[in-house]
Amino acid sequence: MQHTGVQNVGQQLQSAVFSSGLTTKLICLFCIIGYFLSYSQPCVHALAVIPGRVMPPNFWIWTFITHSFIELHIWHTIIDVVVVFLYSKMIEPLWGTKELLKFYFIVTIPNAVFATCIYFVFYGLTFKEEYLFERPIYGLAAFIGAYSVVIKQIMPDTVIATTPFFKLKQDQVPLLIVLLSTILWFARTVPIHFLIMLSFGIIISWTYLRFFQNHQNGTKGDMSASFSFASFFPSPISPIISVFANTIFEIFVQLKLCKPFVKKSNVLSSSSLTITIPGPEAADADRRRQKALKALNDRMKTKESTNEAWPELDETHQTSLHNQNDHIQNSSVTIDMTNSIDSSSSNMTKEDLNQPYFDSDQQQQQQQSTS
Repeated sequence: MQHTGVQNVGQQLQSAVFSSGLTTKLICLFCIIGYFLSYSQPCVHALAVIPGRVMPPNFWIWTFITHSFIELHIWHTIIDVVVVFLYSKMIEPLWGTKELLKFYFIVTIPNAVFATCIYFVFYGLTFKEEYLFERPIYGLAAFIGAYSVVIKQIMPDTVIATTPFFKLKQDQVPLLIVLLSTILWFARTVPIHFLIMLSFGIIISWTYLRFFQNHQNGTKGDMSASFSFASFFPSPISPIISVFANTIFEIFVQLKLCKPFVKKSNVLSSSSLTITIPGPEAADADRRRQKALKALNDRMKTKESTNEAWPELDETHQTSLHNQNDHIQNSSVTIDMTNSIDSSSSNMTKEDLNQPYFDSDQQQQQQQSTS
């Protein structure tokens, strides 16, 4: 069974590699090249973000772009390449190459700036120069976290894995990977900047997708309830998170960083009310409707299989029934006297045959009366 699961993942990865776009292939190619360059310490210092070197007089600002391609461990590189190929197979056909490349830079560049600021805060609290010159910031953790947010937006209720104790849904993946990264950081398996970049990648990508992404149907952002910030957290604490997120949103609206949430209602008649909420483009809504219809059809098929099967008519029986119906319909309009006479004569007794059908005197009287 495990062999089958690995084989399915391998087939999906192979399909994703061949069907992926140019942006996906370039990102994965640069990640592989960056891993081999990481064996050279000067290359790591030249391509990764060193907080003490991005400030004047050095001003190595190009590292904000190149840092995401550097990985020091092979298993980090494998995870990056596999996740990018598998997720881009669903995202790039929906968004397009330009939008995916734009999303990549929106997530990775501000993320490197935030992580650098966090290192400056660590230096201000500890006065350890290692945070400025000895701890480079690198890796694709921000983009991996951002991809988990995009998949949540596209398929919010998708069940990834089922266990005897719980079901893992796509809604729970962003918070789950943050918790796992925290555990790995305490276990000294991943550096602190991995957790910082992953967390900020989730926040930055959600902010962009929630408020600023332009869609083909003219809308901006995704204000649906299933994509609220509180939906990333379990139900018991989601109301608290919702209050906090709404407060931050109101502050951003006052600062004119975000536009206020507006509902457009269209009342055409007393029996119908249409409310338009800014959300994802029509393709996303279409995909969700198709998914709901597929689930409904599966349930109906399961229910029908448990009920008693009704007899079905094959084409031969249906054809014969159609012919009989056509014959009945035609007989109601046209009377075949030959068949009726033949059938009636076949049913006559011997005495009936000796009697004439019409009396000649009676026939003459009928003709005179009609004339």
